[in-house]
Amino acid sequence: MFPSLYAQAAESVSLVEGVKDSLRTKNYPRDAEFRDRFMSSRLYGSADRAARTKLILERLETSFENKEAVPYDNLTIEHVMPQTLTEWWKHHLDDDFESTHELLLHTIGNLTLTGYNPELSNADFPHKRKVFEESHLDLNDWFRDCEVWNEDAIRARAEVLAERALSVWSYFGSVEDGTTASAQTVTGTTPSSIVILGQRLQVSSWREVAQKTLEAIDDLDEEAFEQIVARFPRFVAQSGDSFRSPRQLANGAFMEVNLSASAINRFCIQAVEMAGLSPEDWFVEVL
Repeated sequence: MFPSLYAQAAESVSLVEGVKDSLRTKNYPRDAEFRDRFMSSRLYGSADRAARTKLILERLETSFENKEAVPYDNLTIEHVMPQTLTEWWKHHLDDDFESTHELLLHTIGNLTLTGYNPELSNADFPHKRKVFEESHLDLNDWFRDCEVWNEDAIRARAEVLAERALSVWSYFGSVEDGTTASAQTVTGTTPSSIVILGQRLQVSSWREVAQKTLEAIDDLDEEAFEQIVARFPRFVAQSGDSFRSPRQLANGAFMEVNLSASAINRFCIQAVEMAGLSPEDWFVEVL
């Protein structure tokens, strides 16, 4: 599957160490970068993306090392906050339910495994929680002490799963640094620049980060920009009429700037992924 990687790795005394050595030269993500993307990325999507996400969830479940592990064949991915919001969910998520739904629906904090996907569907959280409480999966133990399911709860669970993921897929290099921004640490920080495809752009606020990121994506790929507009209508649109604090972009579109630093960072991470940019292609440097 990876002939060039195999050719490089085969030159080492150990194939495993050879693979590690090769990945180190290809900007293999450090723990802080991995943690940030793992929590913020849109994992669920197409058939291939869904299959990969199920493998990730299965591996996280396996990491609990339960001696009575359940088989995975009949399990499917469940969105705790459902893909289609009922009136109950809209009320439960409060006034900003649309932004929460757009930004966090397909992230790791909102995903789990279950054998009762058809029965759960768009059910309210109390019903889902009852099913999860009876689950044999360690992944679902989290919900036993969870009274509500909202933005804070989704992000809290994402943090816990990210720490477990780091124990499974830890960085194997020799150097750790903290030069880039993390979704959990951006609050209270001041960005100094964003780096896009090797070009460093100076910024002084997280609003500028979003603006210059979106404008760069539009310059690179107008179709990708249009896909972002379609996917995130609460964050960027052709008209600013529905935004609380609109800011116009160079291409005439508008973005919402009445957002927290962490929300902007998460939105930008998902936007650049939709544009096909890797963590090495886009990152934020903070003071």
